[in-house]
Amino acid sequence: MESVFGADGLVTFPDETLVGIPHPPTRAYLRETGLPEREQWFFTFQEVAEGDLTVVGPGRQAEQGYADCPYDMSSWLPLGGIAMDNVSVDTVTGIVYCVPEGRSVHVLNSSVDALGFFLHALEKERHAYDPDMDDESGLDTTGAEERLRALMHRTDPAALQNPDSSWHMVLHYVGNGLMFY
Repeated sequence: MESVFGADGLVTFPDETLVGIPHPPTRAYLRETGLPEREQWFFTFQEVAEGDLTVVGPGRQAEQGYADCPYDMSSWLPLGGIAMDNVSVDTVTGIVYCVPEGRSVHVLNSSVDALGFFLHALEKERHAYDPDMDDESGLDTTGAEERLRALMHRTDPAALQNPDSSWHMVLHYVGNGLMFY
């Protein structure tokens, strides 16, 4: 992550802020690797970046308008967002969920490290799809979309299982050279 986002572009957390996260791999990832504070596709919520790692807690699911959600959100930690969709990690299982407004809550990634892996891959491919980053080799938006989609299918099939997954939107924009239409 540091190789593409730089040390200053990542948010990591000291052990004392991670005590409420019982899932060891999630705790280790947030402590050792971290999440991008803000980049093209993902942003970390400001309160999270400042060290407030408060889980949703029991009873808050209905308060937040998700009473019919098939998942138990009581152990979820809201991390940030991809576009307009909120992203939360289940602090017990490590599964990352997309919490979109007006659509069904669904699995986004099988783990927080899979989320980070995809954000890293998107940044590494940026030269192939972002006109502002175009080097002398030229853009290959279709190739970038195909490579990233294949990588996602191969490394975390859960990421693309739901047709409403934010990753489908991200890949659409990659394939269109970031043209938001």
